[in-house]
Amino acid sequence: MKKLLALLLAVAMLLSFAACGEKEPETETTTTTNEAITAAGEPVDATTAAIEESSAPVEESSADAAEETTVEESTEAAVETAPTAKADIIALYNSAVNSAFDAKAGFNKSRSTDNEKLNAGAVLKAFKSLVYQFMGVGAENKYTQSVTKGNWDAETKRHYLRKSTLTEGDVTSATCKATGDDYTIVLNVKGGSSKGSKDQKFTNAPIDKCGICVGNEDKGYYDHKTGEVIYDAIAGTYAGATIDEKYSNAKITAVVDGTTGNLVKLTVEFDIDVAIDIGIGSGTATATTHIIYTDFKY
Repeated sequence: MKKLLALLLAVAMLLSFAACGEKEPETETTTTTNEAITAAGEPVDATTAAIEESSAPVEESSADAAEETTVEESTEAAVETAPTAKADIIALYNSAVNSAFDAKAGFNKSRSTDNEKLNAGAVLKAFKSLVYQFMGVGAENKYTQSVTKGNWDAETKRHYLRKSTLTEGDVTSATCKATGDDYTIVLNVKGGSSKGSKDQKFTNAPIDKCGICVGNEDKGYYDHKTGEVIYDAIAGTYAGATIDEKYSNAKITAVVDGTTGNLVKLTVEFDIDVAIDIGIGSGTATATTHIIYTDFKY
């Protein structure tokens, strides 16, 4: 009996050792999973955590974000400060032109004409080039002038730029658009007329108030020649001449530096129509004038 019990005990011990030998160690996966624990103490699936981490949006650097904000705010500020009222736009334009005049700014200026036509009898047609010269139009009257800063000609009429005295009453419409740091101003100026004869000299020309070069004597560098100016040029030969001049479609486009208020570019355009009667012949001459100021230096 004792031998039987000893045999059974030996068999039980062998089975117990066999069971212990088959037990496998815990894997690294279990350790990794146990480490993926939230702050709240709840287990997080390791695969899900890895996916969420890789798909999380990358935050913009503070420098990039600041730069974009600055550009946007700068553009919006310029747009918001661009004047919209006619009086304010004209005031901005006058200030820009007058600043250039007061500073005796340097600039390049050109004047040209196109669409020249002369409808006249044989007498005036024979003097076509002279008629165009009186009017300040045609190829012979085209010029480009470079004016040095602070070194304007001693003759005041040769400054090629005047102060602007435009008012709301001179302008039919005014717009101002901000583009970057510049303002682009567009003014549509009222048409005008003038007359020159030995009996009457009359001028109503709002365009002459915008800063272009004009005067009361005949000069080749004048941008707009009125009836009086043309008559003075002809009177020496034909004292009985009569000149009726008018202009239309006058448009001013000015680019102004929004930071300094200085002119960047100025363009003035208008159509001119002149009726000339010298007693022995008469006719009508027309043309379109283009005046451009660029490269301002203060």
